[in-house]
Amino acid sequence: MMKMTIHEEVVEAVILKKTPYKENDMILHIYSHEYGKMSVMARGIRKMTSKNARGCQEMMLSELTIALKKGMSTLIKATPLDYFRHIEENLESEIVGQYILEYFYRYVEDNQPLEKEYRMLYEALHALDLGYPPLLVYLLFNVFILEHNGVSLDVDGCVLCGSPQVVSISLEDGGFLCSKHIGHHHPYSQDILKAFRHIHKIPITAIDHLHISSSAIQVLVPLMESLIEEYTGIQLKTSRFIHQIV
Repeated sequence: MMKMTIHEEVVEAVILKKTPYKENDMILHIYSHEYGKMSVMARGIRKMTSKNARGCQEMMLSELTIALKKGMSTLIKATPLDYFRHIEENLESEIVGQYILEYFYRYVEDNQPLEKEYRMLYEALHALDLGYPPLLVYLLFNVFILEHNGVSLDVDGCVLCGSPQVVSISLEDGGFLCSKHIGHHHPYSQDILKAFRHIHKIPITAIDHLHISSSAIQVLVPLMESLIEEYTGIQLKTSRFIHQIV
């Protein structure tokens, strides 16, 4: 938990969102390695002369010197560490990046720092910045959303009998189905089934090892969206833009 005594501390943080406040100020909503998600008052950064403005842009990793205190902490200094500037050069990457930031801003608890959360936030943006397929990053991030909400799908065999000879994926049952238990479910090709398993097994830090065709990604994106809706009820405003790039 965040300490309540006033003191200065330097933190590494991703800027999730900025909210205008008064004439020249901004409230920065950040996720820091040390304190998790928190809000920081950045005074005067809307002025043309502000030295901190360049380190306070959304979707940026910055080193922030903060006066920590009960209630709203205050920004003292901001130094950019990583602009993730290549994300803005690609519309699909920017849309997925905004999707990631929105989830952290809306659904991650305040002042609860978790190493896994911080690493996922940074690595997802880093992967987009390096030019990996945006929708592949989207799929991996949605696996994180499922896990973050306590959902673990069975991708090692049929969820009903354990058979490794799987032919379909069931939203209702939460995993693979074999031919014996397929029922009314739609059968999928082995390429789709393997890709679905791989996105649940391979972490985003090993994205280089994921070789999933664009056609498989096109099938998995709406399937993953249905899983998120079925198991978490989470609805992100940026989802409508994802539909435009599938």
